[in-house]
This record gives sequence, C-alpha cells and structure tokens, in this order.
Amino acid sequence: MQKQEIIDIENIDILNKAREMKSADYRLGQIMALTDLTLMYCFVKDENLLVLRCSTDDSSQVESISSVYSYAYMYENEIKELFGINIVNINLDFDGNFYETSVKMPFRAAESKVKDDE
Repeated sequence: MQKQEIIDIENIDILNKAREMKSADYRLGQIMALTDLTLMYCFVKDENLLVLRCSTDDSSQVESISSVYSYAYMYENEIKELFGINIVNINLDFDGNFYETSVKMPFRAAESKVKDDE
C-alpha cells in the first residue's frame, strides 16, 4: 500500500531536510511552486511519497538543494525564473536565462492579473 504524507517545514530547514531524505534513500521526484509562493518538495522511496511543504515571501531566500540532489538545479532555475522565488546557491544557476519569456516571472504576473480583474 502506498503511503503519502505532507509535512510543513520552515524554508530555512529545506537543505537539512533534503540531506535527511537522501540519507534515508529517498529520491527527489519533483519540486513545485504555487503562485502564493509555497514550495513543495516531493520525495519518493519505494511506493511512499513524502512532501515537504514550505512558504516563502519576496524578502526571503531559499537555499538550493542541488548540493544534495544535483538535478534539482533544473526545478530550481525554473521556479526562480517563472515565480520569482529567491533560490540561492544553485549549483548550475542560469541567472535568468533558463527560459526565454515575454514577461518577467510570468506565473507571478498571471497572479497579479487575476487580482486586478477581481
């Protein structure tokens, strides 16, 4: 039977939690961002899914987990560019050149438009 769990953490704890997941033989499944600046780090082991959820804001930094899971740099560059979340110390940081978009931080821009339309 598959177990699914969501654990709320502080964003300053994500790197240490990623180290714990790696030590426990979890693989990183994906990292998601929501327009309210919530990050969800999904870890998988066997048939178990564990999601670490944290919130951030425009003035906060989120430490990259690419030093633990090297391929996290792809998710983190995407989130940094599309949502404007300040992820720092990415092993391979594209510095705003991962995607070519017509609007800076398009998913944040979409959120602003929805609020303006209300």
